[in-house]
Amino acid sequence: MWFELVPAPRADETDDDVRFQRDAKAMADAIGLSSRPGWLDWWRHDDGCRLVAAGERRWVEVSDRYGQKAGELAARAANASIRACGRPDVLDRPRVWAHAFVPISASLARTARDGEPSMERPRLDAGEDTVIVVNVRRLGWVESGRLSDWLGDEYNMQADTSKLRGEGLGACRVMAGGADPRTAMDQAKRAANALNLGLVPGLSAHVSRPGLGFLLCMLLLTAVSVPAVMLPPTAPGWLMAVPLPMLAMTAGAAIRWRLVHDPVNDLAQRPRHYWWRARRRWARAADLKTRMAGDDQNADGPDRKRRVHAYAFQRSTLPLPCGALAALAAPSGRRNASVSALTVMPDQLDGCDGPVLGVDAERRTVRMSVDALYGGVFLMGEPGGGKSNMMHGVAGWMGGRHRTGDVLVDFESKGVDAQPVLKRLIPGLLVVDVNDPDTPMIDLLGAGSNVERAGRFADLMQAALGVQQIGPQSRIQLRDATFVALEGLAAADLGARCNACSVPVPDGWVEYAARLLGRNGVMDARMLGRASVFACDTRGVRDAVERLHGGVSDKGTPKIRDGELAGLLRAPMNKMDVLASAGRVFAPSRRVLSWASVIRRSAHAGDVRIMVNLGAAIRTGADGRHADLPDGARRLIGALLFRGLKDEIVASCAGWQARGRAARILVDELTDVLGADGDTGGGNADILAWLREKGRAYGVQLVAGTQNAVQLEGGLLASVTGLMTVGTFVLRADLTAGPSAVAVGSDPATVRGLPLHTVLVRTVGPPPDMAGLPPMILSVPHFDAGAPV
Repeated sequence: MWFELVPAPRADETDDDVRFQRDAKAMADAIGLSSRPGWLDWWRHDDGCRLVAAGERRWVEVSDRYGQKAGELAARAANASIRACGRPDVLDRPRVWAHAFVPISASLARTARDGEPSMERPRLDAGEDTVIVVNVRRLGWVESGRLSDWLGDEYNMQADTSKLRGEGLGACRVMAGGADPRTAMDQAKRAANALNLGLVPGLSAHVSRPGLGFLLCMLLLTAVSVPAVMLPPTAPGWLMAVPLPMLAMTAGAAIRWRLVHDPVNDLAQRPRHYWWRARRRWARAADLKTRMAGDDQNADGPDRKRRVHAYAFQRSTLPLPCGALAALAAPSGRRNASVSALTVMPDQLDGCDGPVLGVDAERRTVRMSVDALYGGVFLMGEPGGGKSNMMHGVAGWMGGRHRTGDVLVDFESKGVDAQPVLKRLIPGLLVVDVNDPDTPMIDLLGAGSNVERAGRFADLMQAALGVQQIGPQSRIQLRDATFVALEGLAAADLGARCNACSVPVPDGWVEYAARLLGRNGVMDARMLGRASVFACDTRGVRDAVERLHGGVSDKGTPKIRDGELAGLLRAPMNKMDVLASAGRVFAPSRRVLSWASVIRRSAHAGDVRIMVNLGAAIRTGADGRHADLPDGARRLIGALLFRGLKDEIVASCAGWQARGRAARILVDELTDVLGADGDTGGGNADILAWLREKGRAYGVQLVAGTQNAVQLEGGLLASVTGLMTVGTFVLRADLTAGPSAVAVGSDPATVRGLPLHTVLVRTVGPPPDMAGLPPMILSVPHFDAGAPV
């Protein structure tokens, strides 16, 4: 099985030597390097692996016996992800192959017993148009014993002090291919010397000629045996049969050489075994020194050590620690983008029928538990990463299961793009386009008397924006201004009174209230207030205007100076000015509906599915442009609508979950409904905490998203990341990837390395346990392009 190793995101703990060695050992275990060979294993040749390096790309081949799991462990050790592939084409490019070998004069240096894991992180730097291949197998039981003897004699101490005697040690053959023999040999020597095995003065290489060595050996034996039999005149006749096996084997060797003489066939050569008796060499003076640099007690005399063990392996076979193998397999991140690999679906989600979370590494569709929706869903991701696409998929699933008694409200910040998709996924969707007067608008005042409506609006403003923006005094001023506006618009002679006071007639209650608060200046506010008092001629209006503007003294002069009055009205006036600047949103002729009427209708109709577009108008105007609001106006209106919906849910939806009803709320961009102004977090931050803690009993299923979790202050971030399902798409900046990774339970490097339309998500299993599951990396289907939900 061939796999390409793709650079994975560099995690913060990548340089942890303990973790590196643990993963390397797991890799060695997975491909059979740590196991003892059995009697029947010699002919299978299914242990170990083949590593191919070309430039900055890496491939690994493992036996079918160990399967994809071994490839995944190898990738984890190499800080990479795997991609199944066929035999690499780069293996067919070189014309000449060479392999490294150990010279007779080589000995071991201190680095062979260096205890620093960082010394076991070599790199294969293949030159241009060259390929390096490392074939790896486990040690044979004969080699294992000889290795200990060799190391013990080299160091004059116990062999287990050397990294060449550690767990997971394998045997390897290093080969390199190039356009000419010199290039191939140079690359083979460089690759072998890069293993940091401690063999000095270094390793050598020669060109691979498969089958030639066996042929030459047989020719030599035949040349020696035939004359020895034929020349003596007194040789018996039966002796003539002795060369016959030699001649047959020579012919076979010639045929074999003819079939395999192409150098590329050397790639299949596993590291050779050395079956002859163990090598020994004459002891030198250096072999008679102790570790402390003194002479061995038997350095002289008849008992002196005269011969010591030499290199334990066949000379083209090198020992390879598992850490070095993992380091060799690590691909360079310079060529390919770091990509987070897909993971496998946990068994607990098998059979769930909730919204689609994505597709796992085994191409299985992963769905979340339906009951987990009551615990909320929170998504993060930069623009274009796939967050909105996934939210559309969840909305489509919800729309397909919408029944009488349910409510679905989707707050969209990009209605121009979202509306066609949602219309297809949710037939019969009602669109409330905030910037289009031809569509209905949600009423911010509600039903009741003007006093009740004005009080409700003031309370709504304070709750949505928070007491930091709308304090108690500002709330009273908003209430009075709105009350006077509603009363004044109902007065028959308002126009005449305004003309008498030389002020324009207000166009709608929002502009009216804003002007009473000083939007057009204090003088305009005072004159409009006087015209309202004359037009309505009621005690309530008179008292409200007096609370707003301070009344008039006995001499007919204002009790509060203009400058002081402007300061008193500034806070509420700023907010009403923002609303008044969006005249088309509150056009008097615009049809309105209330959240109360929406929820009441759901009791007997199955069509309560609403998309609220807070972004640019879906339809173009007469000038061919999409009408839009400034960010401040959009966020203020979004906060008021979101707060109004929550208040109506509290008032009307108690016990919905027990009755099988659902209030499904989707928010494409959370910052558009929080009511934050940059200095404060907004009053709607408490809604998220309420929905997480109490919304389940009201049948609320919340799906919210944001582009940047850093925009959310601490308490709010803790609330949304405490939802049962939290996912993030790619965030390439360290500042944003960190909090998102912590929220999901992963590392920032994984978040930075997510491909487009790939989500890192954690969720919970089905009831009754609803146990938390580990984070998953899933590929999200393209719902916007028609993928089934």
